[in-house]
Amino acid sequence: MRRFPLACLCAAALLLAAGLLLLPRFSAAGPSGPGDSVFLLSDRGIDQVLRLSIRNQYDSYTVRQEGGGFMIEGLPMEQANPEYVRMLLEESARVEYGAAVAGGKAEPELYGLDGAQAEIAIDYADGEHLTLLLGNEEPVSAGRYFMEKGAEDVLLMKNSRALRFLMPREKFIHYEIVPFAGFPSPLSAVKNLRLSGRAFPRDIVIEELRGDSVKDMRDASSFGVATHLIRSPGLHEIDQTECIEVFASLTGLLNKDVLAYNCTDGELDAYGFNDPLAKAEFDFQIDADSPPEHIVLRVAPYQGGYILVRDDQRIVHLIENEAFIRTSYEKLAMRWFLTPFITDLESLALEFEDGKYPFIFRGEGNRDLEVLLDGKPLAIGRFRKFYTLLTSAANDGVLLDQPVPETRPLMSLVFNYKDPLKAPDTMRLFKGALRRVNVEVNGRTEFAMLQKYLDAVKTAAAALPGEGDFTAEW
Repeated sequence: MRRFPLACLCAAALLLAAGLLLLPRFSAAGPSGPGDSVFLLSDRGIDQVLRLSIRNQYDSYTVRQEGGGFMIEGLPMEQANPEYVRMLLEESARVEYGAAVAGGKAEPELYGLDGAQAEIAIDYADGEHLTLLLGNEEPVSAGRYFMEKGAEDVLLMKNSRALRFLMPREKFIHYEIVPFAGFPSPLSAVKNLRLSGRAFPRDIVIEELRGDSVKDMRDASSFGVATHLIRSPGLHEIDQTECIEVFASLTGLLNKDVLAYNCTDGELDAYGFNDPLAKAEFDFQIDADSPPEHIVLRVAPYQGGYILVRDDQRIVHLIENEAFIRTSYEKLAMRWFLTPFITDLESLALEFEDGKYPFIFRGEGNRDLEVLLDGKPLAIGRFRKFYTLLTSAANDGVLLDQPVPETRPLMSLVFNYKDPLKAPDTMRLFKGALRRVNVEVNGRTEFAMLQKYLDAVKTAAAALPGEGDFTAEW
């Protein structure tokens, strides 16, 4: 179990001050604001706290110094919030109060000190011991009544310095489930992602495209420029807007609360994590200098909301309805089917039931590009407008449910590439529902689109060899 090292929890000033003599009790520390004075029951560095025992309305536990660090009894320290632990130790080492509100024969029950809301026993490295009793909140000054056990004076502590003594142990667990990344875009932080579980009828696999991978670049050429591809259930370019939202929900992921911790396998199964609503497995890179880390998140429904467990940490977090839970395959897939760069093509074959249009490309780049139809050159500006229309084929955002197979396409479009190892991309249109055509891309029929696309392409193809105008809109 990882401990909190003193080097991380002690500021340099505190370390330097560790050798100073303890100031006398009830000494003034000087003003902390206009008209305010702070007095001290203890003025030490946090490295002088050997052991801290807390009993409050939620729990009883100890915090102890061990092996050069601090451990909270029963808490998975590798998931604890070091800032909260540091604050707890600092508030135990330096016990401040702003005023003595009653002394002598004060009645503790008036201040909630007869059945104290918290009792804190502190052992220091110099052998001294201090036990504090915390009572009611003082409604006017945002303070809290407290006293040293065995003493008669009722003192007033800032409520902000009493919070750690009063909260349940699990509040020390870090609210950060996945840290924030140091990249401008979450697309750089999440490398590969698999979404599965009951929320996803078919696993969705998204992979980062590596610039040094010839295969990745070859696959991406079907879509022009891409950072990630959906590999399963079908090959698609990602929708950047949706994917950025989903990836952002996986980085800097925070909880609302901790429901349970140190859970057994049986307890996790009882929450539903053995059959999760959603499971996200991904490679996460926090910054350019760090290696990727594989993370597994499992989500289950809970009382109208959602709970999550990460990896094997056995901490059940309450979370918001994050984007990675509510996304879907059809949202993540780019609406446009095929959008290769025109300069990557060797030829293009367009065919309808009543006509064929074989296009041949010449030239190495945009400046010397030539396009021939039936061996005759076309005006390059007109063809670029026509190509914009061809590559505007886009789905209507609804997955088809077992479409009726058709044997005769209404239109077929084949992109043939200059790269001899790049297989042709094929799009075929078949009769669909009312005013729709079903779209088959490389043998898979998943989406439909408006028939207006087919009508616009047929009209434009007929006009292209001549001088008549046509539209690239549909």
